[in-house]
Amino acid sequence: MKKFSTHSVLYLFLSSLLVSGSILLPSCGKPEFIPSYIHIDSVGLTTHYGNDGTNSHYIPDAWVYVDNQLVGDFELPATVPVPYAGQHTVVIQGGILESGSTAERHAYPFYAPWSTTINLVATGTVYVKPVVTYLASAHPFDWTEDFESIGISLTYDTTTGNPKLVKDLVNPFEGAASGTVSLGSGQNHFQCLSSTAFTLPSSGVEVYLEINYLTNNEFYVGVMNASTYQQIIFVSVKPNTVWKKMYIRLTDAVLQTGVSGGGTYKVYLGMDRDPLVTNPAMHLDNLKLIH
Repeated sequence: MKKFSTHSVLYLFLSSLLVSGSILLPSCGKPEFIPSYIHIDSVGLTTHYGNDGTNSHYIPDAWVYVDNQLVGDFELPATVPVPYAGQHTVVIQGGILESGSTAERHAYPFYAPWSTTINLVATGTVYVKPVVTYLASAHPFDWTEDFESIGISLTYDTTTGNPKLVKDLVNPFEGAASGTVSLGSGQNHFQCLSSTAFTLPSSGVEVYLEINYLTNNEFYVGVMNASTYQQIIFVSVKPNTVWKKMYIRLTDAVLQTGVSGGGTYKVYLGMDRDPLVTNPAMHLDNLKLIH
């Protein structure tokens, strides 16, 4: 989907009205069309923990539709100008940064659109507070790991001397625990795989991994074909100083390692020591694999 900035959408909307004759210059002797406004501070997420896991989210954008017509994609908070007045149906989709990239802003395919009917008034501003949910068709998720259960659904080399993925019970992101890996002296590499191989489509159907993370050392995320053992490192995640949420699109990674008709895949995460980083550590929480 094409990204529209607030300014570009307004320009396109005004230009289209000029062309159609819906807005006329005062010199024409006809009344000038005046827009209405919709204000959106944020888009929230509500979940049922048993089905969806945590409601942790990062929705920086709103894709706004009025009567099924796309107005545009707006970075939040935003006051959206619309060429309508009176009763209209407004639909808002939660927008994400695909794999953390500000250049890839998309409506998240697994959030259901939020819809309402509102009375728009010329020059007036209507304030809305959209809250989205996961699409029913996205359930059940292929995989969730929030580190709250007894075990951990990730495997790694447990040979003595190798780094270990353990639960952080002292400073978790949320809940009782998060997952953490630290590279000690002489430890330069860590890699883990999902314990289960998941059946994923290789036909371009969207596949995403959601993850909360905090890291002082770059790490990477990808998939491994469970039949051929081919691995694709698909996203490198940069260091950060506060917990963040990322929606990692794995669709193309699955395509690159897959066969026509689909196959079985494992998610993997890894970290190589940056020699400039003291005590490299990666903290993880709320992994969700969805297609």
